Amino acid sequence: MPIIDIYNDRNQHVGTEDKKVAHRSGSWHRTFSCLAVNPTSGRVVLQKKTPGRYAFDRPDYADFTVGGHYEAGERIEDGVREIREELGLDVRYTDLQPLGIRQTAVTLASDWIEREFQYWHLLPLDASLEEIPLDDAEVSGLVQIDLQNAIELAAGDRDAVPARYLFRSGDDGREFLDGKLCRDDLVPGYFDVDMLYLRLFVAADRYLRGERKHLFW
Repeated sequence: MPIIDIYNDRNQHVGTEDKKVAHRSGSWHRTFSCLAVNPTSGRVVLQKKTPGRYAFDRPDYADFTVGGHYEAGERIEDGVREIREELGLDVRYTDLQPLGIRQTAVTLASDWIEREFQYWHLLPLDASLEEIPLDDAEVSGLVQIDLQNAIELAAGDRDAVPARYLFRSGDDGREFLDGKLCRDDLVPGYFDVDMLYLRLFVAADRYLRGERKHLFW
């Protein structure tokens, strides 16, 4: 397990800790997160994790495009490492649109407590699913949906929307399928409290419309 920086509840650095220990003890730490949106097609991309990647039982939800922990000593802009690791894309931090910090605390299992300062970003990505390398074995696939459909799905106006899937097939293969994404396929906790899915999708829509101020937090 990597060593990560830990903080107090005011986001002030207090030391370092093994990542697994930090989650077991509920130490505050920082994470990098982003949602990819295609400025040309108006579609967003979600990620599906490879089964067994979590220390607790978690269904195969469609999560946000990229997310991961900052390692000890990394700066906020170093979070683009996660984009390279999970999608296989080299992106500069200046290519991203920072959205702000989401402070969240949730207990997912008896030995897995998430107390995080999540640094959220939009990733303008003018690429099709076929053009995303998807290098990391941690990611089993990607889901692409129309942004307006995503907003309606997150708002509860629709139960399912058309989707295009990219799946790993065998050791090096890739398979593309057209299907649907259901509301039940999304992470339930992201509908609670601050309606994270809806807020991210609306932020992406505002970004594409040129409304760059007050996108998120």
